Amino acid sequence: MPTTFGQANIAFGASQFTFAEFSIAYELSLIQDVGGRYKRKELYDQLFKKEPEKKRKVIELILKVKGKTIKDNVQIPQNVNISLSNIDLVIQEVLKKPSARIYA
Repeated sequence: MPTTFGQANIAFGASQFTFAEFSIAYELSLIQDVGGRYKRKELYDQLFKKEPEKKRKVIELILKVKGKTIKDNVQIPQNVNISLSNIDLVIQEVLKKPSARIYA
């Protein structure tokens, strides 16, 4: 018998990310499977150029995932280049995607 919502062990109060942060990470994850690294980087750059506020939020989310604190009144420069490894880190941490480590 499948678990119902009432039986599920879900702790919404313990979440460290807001719904807005989750939705940004989800939107970034939709660009994951479009081709090679160059094409992905190009699509992210187009997204950030079209929506500069989203780029600012992604930078804040990268800092939050890495454990850095940022004050509300800090001006975030828009000419920062965001690496694919940082975007992948945000997607993995916020969406809790599993990672595999293979030891040979």
